[in-house]
Amino acid sequence: MSKLPMLIASAFVAVSSCAVHAAELTADAITKAIEDVSNDANKLKAYCAMAAKMDEIGDDDKAAEAAGDEIDGYFKTLGADFEAAWSGAQEAPEDSPQAKAFENAMTKLEEKCQK
Repeated sequence: MSKLPMLIASAFVAVSSCAVHAAELTADAITKAIEDVSNDANKLKAYCAMAAKMDEIGDDDKAAEAAGDEIDGYFKTLGADFEAAWSGAQEAPEDSPQAKAFENAMTKLEEKCQK
């Protein structure tokens, strides 16, 4: 879970081309979107690569800017549902069911990257 706050803070990519708002995205939809990534070998590989890249970037604004296209590519691979879940969780109040579902599902996803 240690990467989760960094990942959320590092979401410098404008991912909401789907125009989904947190209020429209249920906690179940967020969980399902993240579980779908977790259960798809190609998407899991893309997510783990994206998480590693974000760790590498850290707080370096220049590195973040330089990696923007790469991160965008990962989001495209992860799909519109994942993008909507990510974006919806960013917009959701911290203690909302959406935010809690996102945190729980992302923790499980992160565990798969560490294996």
